[in-house]
Amino acid sequence: MISLFVLLAAAAASQGHAYRPAREAAPARAAVTAPDETLSDEAVRALASSYLGRIDVPVTAAEWRALGPRAVPLLEEVARSRGALPSRRAAAMGGLAAIGGARAGEILVEAARSESEPFAVRAAAIHGASRALDSRRLARELGPVLERAKDPAARVAAAEALALRAPRSACAAVRAQADREGEGRARFERALGRCGSKR
Repeated sequence: MISLFVLLAAAAASQGHAYRPAREAAPARAAVTAPDETLSDEAVRALASSYLGRIDVPVTAAEWRALGPRAVPLLEEVARSRGALPSRRAAAMGGLAAIGGARAGEILVEAARSESEPFAVRAAAIHGASRALDSRRLARELGPVLERAKDPAARVAAAEALALRAPRSACAAVRAQADREGEGRARFERALGRCGSKR
């Protein structure tokens, strides 16, 4: 699947702008969909592969969750493949975020903190981490991205994820980083606005 937020991330990367998630509101956790145990391993793999290539119709979180943990190895393989298209890798990050679990969280954090990832992939991992991790772990894992990422757009993406899902205490770090950005502070306006609503 190439979801809307992946397309936006790719467009933002090509224009040198910050990644902007598709939705403004905090992501409400959808009703948990149990894995479909009637699917064979082959069917899970085939569906996951088709979802990664879907363009016209977004893959829902429920569709990913129906595949369950058995889809994680394929998604990890694609997410880590430097030979795969960034859009496909970013879609895999979205699938991992929807399915969740310890392994998915590790992959998302690793990509979110990697300086060598294309921005579309890194932004998808940051966004995915905001959905897959609990708020305290999110603050712990994305704090270094907010403060030390070389790419300003990655710092902005981390700020927005933290402002959206992390504890109120993380907003102090967001405000401090925005102040350090100097002329780039304007790019943090949305994150600062979200933090303002948490005062």
